[in-house]
Amino acid sequence: MLLGSTKTETDEFLGKPVMARNIFGLTEERAYKYRQGDFDVVVGFLNDRARYCASVRRSGPLKELSPPELSMVLSLNAPAALWSVELSGAPVKTAPKGRSTKATQPLRTTYLRYVKRDPKIQEKVVCEIVGWMPARKAYAFFCLPALEGQPPLLASEWAVNQALG
Repeated sequence: MLLGSTKTETDEFLGKPVMARNIFGLTEERAYKYRQGDFDVVVGFLNDRARYCASVRRSGPLKELSPPELSMVLSLNAPAALWSVELSGAPVKTAPKGRSTKATQPLRTTYLRYVKRDPKIQEKVVCEIVGWMPARKAYAFFCLPALEGQPPLLASEWAVNQALG
């Protein structure tokens, strides 16, 4: 699992990084970019623990990741089959009564969630990763908002989109 690992473990897993722009601008935040085929994987560390990652397509269409691409990106943290996926759409605009309007497709954001439970006590959550893949953007973002002994990380979709989009 990438999130929650140390910088050394991440380097062994993904290879040699280069410095990247921090997404949140926090004091102890350090971000690194790893090349993985057609993707850049940006990993953010707080107190030497990977707390967020973004997989950004470097080339190709500037639209959301395809299902096979998303499965590969999800597998950086857990097998794709263990993630829950929820689609959300923006409301479709409607015209005032009597006026015609052009039908528009809602913008859909795909929300992703992985919960790792204690094998002995199923009610106990060991870690939870949340993420999203915005419509018409060539990236997926994942965050480990809580990690024992670490400060919480509050991720805003808008701030992440400004940093990556």
